[in-house]
Amino acid sequence: MTARRTALGSLLSVSLVLSACGSLPPTPANEVTLRPLITWGQPDAGEHPYVGTLLFVQQGEGYYSCSGTLLSPTVMLTAGHCLEGGGSENDVTYVSFAEKPLETRAKYSSTAAWLAAEWILASDVVPHPLYNDFAAFPNTYDIGVVVLSKPVSMATYGQLPPLNYFETTRQAQLKAQIFEPVGYGAQAWKPATSNKQIPDEYARYKATQQFIGVGSSISGSQSVQFTNNPGRGGGGTCYGDSGGPIFLNNSSQLVAVTSFGIVANCKGNDFAFRLDTQVAQDFLDPFLP
Repeated sequence: MTARRTALGSLLSVSLVLSACGSLPPTPANEVTLRPLITWGQPDAGEHPYVGTLLFVQQGEGYYSCSGTLLSPTVMLTAGHCLEGGGSENDVTYVSFAEKPLETRAKYSSTAAWLAAEWILASDVVPHPLYNDFAAFPNTYDIGVVVLSKPVSMATYGQLPPLNYFETTRQAQLKAQIFEPVGYGAQAWKPATSNKQIPDEYARYKATQQFIGVGSSISGSQSVQFTNNPGRGGGGTCYGDSGGPIFLNNSSQLVAVTSFGIVANCKGNDFAFRLDTQVAQDFLDPFLP
């Protein structure tokens, strides 16, 4: 299984040199150049301004990248594995809501100057207290919040679903519903031996997915399974989309956050941490107005 986080290596000039996220639990792999787009999607074009990207350092290594959603001016929802690794919380975390964060990198002489000027420093990161690198799988507890050091004013923010949405909604309705993942993750992932060319852009993208099910031996009671069909169908998620929202199409209501996949190269199905459960909402309630 692979978590949907991306491990970034060094920032060279204005280009991001990134590495693939490893297996469960996530670990860095060899450095390659990442093409950070949601798989086979399209530019978000301002539809979800409250979805942003994270750059962070874990256990002295970085930068890693994830996605997340503002639930209030100072609270950003993301995945637990985007905030903690190896039992330790992030050393430092930055957040940006720019659609194309790299566009401003060339103006600065160093990565540190760029982050300080263009990104928002987190004042705290809080993974779920039971998150433990997927040790209790399929109960992943893969949820967390970033508390921002300064508020971000938006016309609207991400909205949580009603409790037990996936159990109380008819299966026919769930199958017909279009779900919309949003994030800054890779458009596709290829083996090292592949010569396939993939567009290169670090930007907020969206795609569409379909519901497969809940309650399986892999999803358990905390995750939901969606289609993930790059190149066929509506697309899906990949490395760097971890923590990003899965919305009901054309709405600000999110039902889950991108968590992990079970097939290499970001194909097949993927799994997102459900937000309609008591586990998720009990964790989030203290952070919300």
